[in-house]
Amino acid sequence: MNKLFRVMSGLLVSLVLVVILAACGDNTATSVPATTAAATTAAATTAAATTAAATKTPAPTLIATIGASSSAAKVSLKTLRLGAIPAENVQTVLTNTTPFATALSQQLGIQVELFVGPNYTSVIEALAAGKLDVAIFGPFSYVLANSKYNASVFALMLGTKGEKTYNSLIITTSKTGIKALADLKGHSFSFVDVASTSGNLVPRYNLITKAKLDPDKDVNGVFTGSHDASLLAVQSGKVEAGAVASDTFQKYIDNGTVKAEEIVIVDKSFDIPNSPVAYRNDLSDADKAAIKAAFLAIKDTAALNSMGTGGFIEAVDTTWDPIRDIAKVLNVDLTKLK
Repeated sequence: MNKLFRVMSGLLVSLVLVVILAACGDNTATSVPATTAAATTAAATTAAATTAAATKTPAPTLIATIGASSSAAKVSLKTLRLGAIPAENVQTVLTNTTPFATALSQQLGIQVELFVGPNYTSVIEALAAGKLDVAIFGPFSYVLANSKYNASVFALMLGTKGEKTYNSLIITTSKTGIKALADLKGHSFSFVDVASTSGNLVPRYNLITKAKLDPDKDVNGVFTGSHDASLLAVQSGKVEAGAVASDTFQKYIDNGTVKAEEIVIVDKSFDIPNSPVAYRNDLSDADKAAIKAAFLAIKDTAALNSMGTGGFIEAVDTTWDPIRDIAKVLNVDLTKLK
């Protein structure tokens, strides 16, 4: 998951909002009950089941077409279709990623079509269907895209201070009396998205391995659809505890939306490798090389800050093997999970 964000200003951008990419999955970011971590079909089988406390407003698919074509284009593509997972509110992600997409358009000499899906899976499926050329994933959503559709990673997105990792936090408020993972039994709990690393996979793993709790039976789980929605659901008391990425948590502390003294951090995970960027594998080698070079070349501070990154570095697939290891421990069949 992870780190798109801050508001754009003063860039020449053409925003055209349209509805839905036809083959990208659901058109709403629906909250659903938590699914069995050990089940080989994991989240897909219960996605239509009951919804609960920490719901968020359904979010549409959004697309923005950015930049202009140039006679000096560095790729054979007429338009680069760039996808981003909705780690925060869909419109927020679209707005905050737009300055970067503008810089990318300038690097490549072609338009960039920016797609933010209603959920993580929609971005995976869009890349698989050839409706996207490149996507900025979370670690687990990349592992899924790689396992099912052979998506190929080429870059890692750094934190604003050059961090290569982040953490999954399990949080509550002082009002609940929850002080340890074992205390979560019987309480309501907000996960983020079935394909979220720090919002679903890792907190499930920690509940099982650290506290011997069954995430599907011992907590009353719901999916909120994004990290900010999970954080705000805990803050407001809609749920008693929940999972959130450390970078999103810190962002909301820094901007004053959430006060640190209101939140109790019950658990902090191991260091998770940051968000991978991958392209569909059927692009030409020349286009892949040019796209990779463009991502690595962008140094525009405003463009990078807008999406909460300090830049991109070259990456290899094995960086995210720890995520695959957790999936194996939880018996998650990556070819079946949606």
